[in-house]
Amino acid sequence: MSEVFYLRPIDPPIVPADVQTMAKHAGGCFDLHGVDWKQSFLAADGGRMLCWYRAPDAESARIALRQLGSDMSAVWAGAVVGDDPSSSASNVGSAAEIRLDEPMAEAALERRIDTLRQSAAALVTGFVSARGTQLVCLFEADDVAVVQDALREAGLTAQRVWPCVSVTPYQ
Repeated sequence: MSEVFYLRPIDPPIVPADVQTMAKHAGGCFDLHGVDWKQSFLAADGGRMLCWYRAPDAESARIALRQLGSDMSAVWAGAVVGDDPSSSASNVGSAAEIRLDEPMAEAALERRIDTLRQSAAALVTGFVSARGTQLVCLFEADDVAVVQDALREAGLTAQRVWPCVSVTPYQ
């Protein structure tokens, strides 16, 4: 199974109930292509969302998302780094988007992840792109400044940090 992520701005902003409506609309298409919508992380202001899917392969998820009108430039295959966030979904308070100029060695990434887990921001998990140049980290802290400080301590710089709530498609 492949992990696939869809990170996008949303205009106009939405609320968590809208995510469930989107899940119902997408259900048949996802079923057809074997895509399982694991979890979404919606910005507190409703203007940005990261969706996490599991599919037989990344192309199956891309086909389903394309049929639903998704912006394919915002869809990427990757891996979960650290713990599965669905087991601690209620603890997610912020998301940090990090772009890397070049892929980071696995050992270096693991050291940074360990540093972030022990920080005041308390990393829950991360999602890293298959190319190794994009990373989204989910933290317990909902204070953006605390997350940015933790990232600096780990030698990482976020392009964007936003408070979020976890939404499962079929709550």
